Amino acid sequence: MDTETKPLWATTREAMGRVWTIGLYADDLHMRGNETSAGRVWHMKQNIAINAASPCDGRDESLLHEIVHVADDSLGLALDERATTEIASVLYALLRGFGLWKEFPWPDSKRR
Repeated sequence: MDTETKPLWATTREAMGRVWTIGLYADDLHMRGNETSAGRVWHMKQNIAINAASPCDGRDESLLHEIVHVADDSLGLALDERATTEIASVLYALLRGFGLWKEFPWPDSKRR
């Protein structure tokens, strides 16, 4: 069951003809049994939630992972979680390695 927890911080932008929100949430939002999630996407709400307990570079990779989920849903590919994780990891490593990844402006980032 999804809660109406407010994000600690959020930004909203238009992408793919829709308005999307990326929010930084307290890690209690993501509890699933005994496992904590680094991120989550709600396609119908156009909301991507990232766990505030993650370090900033971990948040960046989690954000890209959730974006791969958005692409998967949009294209109807039906990727499993393993494939999504591998695609996101490879993209993140290559983009970052070639200096093409722009670090996301998390509010508590020291990189700003």
